[in-house]
This record gives sequence, structure tokens and C-alpha cells, in this order.
Amino acid sequence: MTPFLFLIVAQGLAGLVKEATRKNLLSGIKVGGKKVDVNLLQFADDSLFVCESKVQNFICIKAILRCFELSSGLRINYHKSKIGAIGVGRYEMNVYSEILHYSLMNIPFTYLGLPIGGNPSRCSFWEPVLLKVRKKLSVWKGRNLSFAGRVCLLKSVISAIPLFFLSFFKAPIGVCKEITKLQINFLWGWGAEGRKITWTSWENICKAKKEGGLGIRSIELFNKALLEKWLWRLGSQESGLWKDVLESKYGQWGTTISYAPNRKGYTSRWWSDLAKASLSDQGANWFNQNLGWKVGSREKIKFWEDEWLTNGQLKTRYERLYNNSELKDKYIVSCGSWTMEGWEWKFSWRRDWFEWEKSMVEDFMAIISQVILQQEVEDIRIWIDPPSYTFTVKSAYNRLVKHNTGGF
Repeated sequence: MTPFLFLIVAQGLAGLVKEATRKNLLSGIKVGGKKVDVNLLQFADDSLFVCESKVQNFICIKAILRCFELSSGLRINYHKSKIGAIGVGRYEMNVYSEILHYSLMNIPFTYLGLPIGGNPSRCSFWEPVLLKVRKKLSVWKGRNLSFAGRVCLLKSVISAIPLFFLSFFKAPIGVCKEITKLQINFLWGWGAEGRKITWTSWENICKAKKEGGLGIRSIELFNKALLEKWLWRLGSQESGLWKDVLESKYGQWGTTISYAPNRKGYTSRWWSDLAKASLSDQGANWFNQNLGWKVGSREKIKFWEDEWLTNGQLKTRYERLYNNSELKDKYIVSCGSWTMEGWEWKFSWRRDWFEWEKSMVEDFMAIISQVILQQEVEDIRIWIDPPSYTFTVKSAYNRLVKHNTGGF
């Protein structure tokens, strides 16, 4: 039954929506410069319709749902179905509610366990998470567990309870401090209600076991590592509607993602938080510093600006050559061509080189000539963590810890 419900039937509903959109009976929301059409979001047996505020759209949705019921033999649960809107008057909402026979929904609302439309920078937004952590790290559990047992419970609580929230929202400093305070009290409290004695700093506790710590993760750094997985997925070969929407609104992912515009109203709070998460406490972009390129077709990598060779950008290492180049913002594919012998570099300079500069040019050509280019192979982003060269939250967390402690 599961494949029938979640695959075949769900695809049938998506097909009805697609056909209605093609015939201009249903108009979804156009997002970004590429006008990505968003009209239906599905997960398991949950469906979220997105459309413009027009009576025709709601009549069409009602017809789609009725056709879906007749063809699949399933029934819409009207007691659980709701309708909500942003920037739409109360009168229009009541009209749409009468058409669909859905109850009105307030915003923010909860969808797939996450609050949608709330403000994650407020501590009240995180109260459900804090409540669950307090419940798990209660005093009576501390009395009945050994020190090793409390350490094990701390690790499991942080790995399970706030993980869903932390992987999507950036937690405020106040929330991180509150969770850390609960952890400290539970670890050193021994079930006592009064003041506790902490025998070492929390920074030492969060160190790896091989460095003398207990291996408990810092909640703030763990939050950043989880958020950066979105950046990694955005730059990978993965495809999906979520990626199309982000690239349509904010542009294609590259090395400039951490420098999101600060103009009010231009970027969403989530996107701004994602950009901030890639910055360390010292303000350096720790995420970009751990990225590299596996050069293939050369169509995605900017020759001077992207870090496709070791030891940083070429425009920084060879600033004089960069200033004299006429191909400053070009991709690698524009800096040469394929011949019978293989790839041949071809550069266009603004002026001829002085005699004392020619040794620098020779050194530059010797370095880039060592790179083996491949035809008909796409450029691939890699995470500089051998041997897999693939991003994981664990490796990102370890890199961030080293960065903040001056390990780079």
C-alpha cells in the first residue's frame, strides 16, 4: 500500500496540477528572475497547494481534488485541511474557505514539524525545543545516572531533539547559551538543585576525546555545520524544486554566497542566516576555505577568482598578471582551446611584459600547465577532506572547531 499511496497516487495528483497549469486553469507563484513556477509541494501524504489569490484558482483546486477522489478511491480529510494566505483580506479568505470547505489557518503554522512564517531570531520561537531538552535533562535522571551515563545522554539529546530545528534555522546566541547551561547543570549537578561545581571549562568538555575532552559538541558550532550542508547541496549535482527556487531568487551558487546583499527586504532571513553561518568568529569564510574544484569541462570555474588550484586564488598569488589580463572575469574554458596535442592555454594581455616580469609569467605558466583537463566531464565541487572529498556534518564541525581555535 505504501508505494501505491506515496508514489503512484501522489504522482497522479501532481499530474492533474501540471495539466491544469498548462491549460492556464491554475496559476501558481512565480519566484525569482527565472520565474520558477511553484504550485504544489508534496511530502508523503501531505500536499501543500500554492497559488495566487484568485477565485478561479480555488475552483480549479476543488475540481482537481474531486477528480483525485474519484480516480484513486481516496477521500480528502476536510477536518485536517486548512487554508491560509499572506497579504490577503479577511473577506477574500472567507470566500475561499467556503469554496474548499477548509477551516482558516493562522500564520505562523507548523508544517512537517517546523514552524513556517515565524521569526527564528526570537527566543520564543525556540521554546518548544528548549522545553523538550529540559524534559530530557531533568533532575531525577541526573540522580540515577553515572557520570558516563550523563555524558552519553547529553550526546544523544543534542543529536536528536534539536537536530531538526538546528539543521534548518540559525539559533540565536541566547538559545545556544540556554541549551549549554542545561547541559552544564545536568553534567555537574548530580541531581542537586542548588549551585553546581564545574571542574573544568565547557570549552575543554567540547574537545575531542583524543585532545582530553568528552567529545560533546558545541551547540553553536554544530548549528553552523548543519546549516552549511544546504550550501554544499546547493553547489552539488543534486537537482530539485528547492534548488531551482533559490537559484532563481538569489543567483547561481558560487564563491560569493557568503556575501549576500544587506538591503532590507532583498533577502529572506533564512538566506541571510545561511550566509552568516559560513563565517567564523574571526569573520573569515571558513566554508569557502575548505572547498576545492575537480576540474573537468572548465565551464563553471572562473580562472582568476575561484580557488581551483592549491594556495588560494590566482588573482591574489599573481596580482600583477591579473591586473594585466583582459580575461579577468572569464571562465577557464575562455582561457584556451583544445588542439590535437591536448589543451593549450591562450591568454590575452593588455601590454607586453617587461624583461623582469617574464620569470613570473614562466612560473605562472608552469603551475597551470600541471593541471590535467578532461573533455566532456563536468566541473565538480569537492570538500577538502581526503580521502572521500565529500561534505559531511562531522567533517564540517571538526574543521570549524579547528578554525575557531586557530588550527588552520
